[in-house]
Amino acid sequence: MSEVYSRQKTQQDIQNSQEFVDVFSKIVSGKPNYRAVIEKKEVIHQCKSCNSVLDSAQKFCHECGTKVEHNN
Repeated sequence: MSEVYSRQKTQQDIQNSQEFVDVFSKIVSGKPNYRAVIEKKEVIHQCKSCNSVLDSAQKFCHECGTKVEHNN
């Protein structure tokens, strides 16, 4: 496992933990027992050439064949 992947995985695990949500909510509101809503948006990949919606695992566009470049 690469160091960058390991770091990203650790950060993701921390952000998804209930403890993080509790601490973040208290910092944002200044009140105990307040629940902040943390919106998580799914990244939608589109072909640069034809704007087709792509699956995150695709390497080539299923419509035009253009190579997909994922910016993660």
